[in-house]
Amino acid sequence: MESPLLRYSLRQLRYFVVTAEALSFTGASKVLHISQPSISTAIAELEESFGVQLFIRHHASGLSLTQAGREMLGKTRDLLKNAEELQVAARGMDTGISGGIALGCLVSLAPPLLPGLISHFVAQHTGVVFQTLEAHQEDLFTGLHDGSLDLALTYSIDLTDDIEFLPMLTLPPYVILPKTHHLAQHRSIALANLVGEPYVMLDLPHSREYFAGLFDAVGERPVPAFKSAQPEVVRGMVANGLGYSILNFPLKSTHTVDGEDFVVKRFKDDVAAATLGIAQSRNMKPRQVVRHFTAFCEAQIKKQHAKR
Repeated sequence: MESPLLRYSLRQLRYFVVTAEALSFTGASKVLHISQPSISTAIAELEESFGVQLFIRHHASGLSLTQAGREMLGKTRDLLKNAEELQVAARGMDTGISGGIALGCLVSLAPPLLPGLISHFVAQHTGVVFQTLEAHQEDLFTGLHDGSLDLALTYSIDLTDDIEFLPMLTLPPYVILPKTHHLAQHRSIALANLVGEPYVMLDLPHSREYFAGLFDAVGERPVPAFKSAQPEVVRGMVANGLGYSILNFPLKSTHTVDGEDFVVKRFKDDVAAATLGIAQSRNMKPRQVVRHFTAFCEAQIKKQHAKR
């Protein structure tokens, strides 16, 4: 039995995705370098082909997606990624691994993780192209849900039933201190010893609560003397003597960009560790290139951590 002919094109699908991201025919026109009427006509033809309305047209304020449009957006992105993989398959015949990967990463993990992983992977698979997003957990999950991300490197925090999580490393928290701090000569630090000390807080969603919650065991949470959403700024504040801080991901260097140094100490207490891994949507079947990169990440991160 023959399948019915498709009544839409990849070009129309591409126009739909870009227009959905811009929520404006004018904005999509600038991205695609196509005239606004051409995009509008293509979207109208696509809606007629699907038999559903994808956008609500607002005369003065652009577009908004209908419920059908939101549901179709993730499926369309997935289809376009598969089409791209098919197009570049010939160039990747030597390795069998080619295509594009939309990779998300928790903002605090991106500097020590993303550059090395991507560099090593593309050195082995030249047919792979990456699109990256460094964001907070909520935005990463949104990207996984709507199909704009294939996978995300993050912690096992606030996972929902539709997110599949592959754990890779268990990372206990540790203390960083100025070299001149009176606790800097101790081999390990008790939570109780930090109560009342100036605290430099990594001011990120989830990090704030997680690190403060460690002190519930001693009955008094720290009040931050300084805050920053940038891990490098936090390390710099500590190295410059403004207080202590708490981090999770292992550091290769205790030298800051402004030329100062800090020391790293383990906790004496039994503190809750964080689990690093890869998150993916259970509603999207990962393509071959995504599966291969996932396995690569797991092996590479475990290998690097074993050296420390």
